Amino acid sequence: MKIDKILHDDYAILTLKGEFDTFFVPALMQDVEGLVQRGISHMILEMRLVKFINSTALGAVIKVHKLCRAEGGELVISQPSPVVRDVMTKVGIDKLISLCDTEKDATKAIIRHLNQKELAGEVPVDQEKVVISFADDIRNKMIGGKKALIGLMSNVNGQKIQFLWNGTKHGINADQAKQLFIAGSEVQLKFHVKMIRQEPFQTAATVETTEVATDGGVRITASFPKKMPEADRKGLTQYADDMAFLKRQLPGS
Repeated sequence: MKIDKILHDDYAILTLKGEFDTFFVPALMQDVEGLVQRGISHMILEMRLVKFINSTALGAVIKVHKLCRAEGGELVISQPSPVVRDVMTKVGIDKLISLCDTEKDATKAIIRHLNQKELAGEVPVDQEKVVISFADDIRNKMIGGKKALIGLMSNVNGQKIQFLWNGTKHGINADQAKQLFIAGSEVQLKFHVKMIRQEPFQTAATVETTEVATDGGVRITASFPKKMPEADRKGLTQYADDMAFLKRQLPGS
């Protein structure tokens, strides 16, 4: 068997080719453990070219799943060959690990997990727009004098917010965006959480971290100021707590 690796910023794709048997289990585990040591715990196993898989190899796949989960990550199987899908379905691995028909679906599953895991509660505010602006001239010049940028919120609570921004259409790559949203800098934000109230929240926030996202943009985590109106903080905190509680009650949680 041969293992090809493609590394992205937050996840890796391991393409397995040939017969996946006992002899090749150590090689897979060595690759996986090496990735985890580098901080990569989200992985896709591409298995469309696997012609045979035995019970020891199945056990290794489960070990990889557990290892990823232990590090806060996720394992997804992409394009399992007919023999792999048949064996995994009969054994019940498909109930433990997602089997995706296409690489695109597998990537979406990984990105979805990456975006959801960042803040406690996994609050469902994905795709809500965040209007971002800057008070200083330096960063306004970096964005060509535009009055505001539009990001997509991925999570929020009473202490902080997380949103995604991609500057490609503005000619700003991810490395430049990390300078635009440098840790410790202040941003002005306007966003809706419609389950709390109709009017938008408007507040300053301090950038804590800026990480390169899988789409070439950046994922920004920013904390709200201590002077944030108490009613706003309480509303966002209650919302996050309520959504976390509801999620735990839903079937399959």
